[in-house]
Amino acid sequence: LETLIARRTKAVEDKIAQAEAQAVAEVRARSADLAVEAARVLLQKQMATQGDALVDKAIKDVAAKLN
Repeated sequence: LETLIARRTKAVEDKIAQAEAQAVAEVRARSADLAVEAARVLLQKQMATQGDALVDKAIKDVAAKLN
């Protein structure tokens, strides 16, 4: 009986550890997705307000390096 209890306890502990690892992986993946989306929104807003100025500056920088 003790052997059976020990095996079942070990099996349950393994399942818990696996579930914890999966939960951590899911949280990390979701965090990465949220970070990417936040960066996309931020860049989109910045480009909407400063896009022309950034393009003009980049053109001037390239022109200066070529001359």
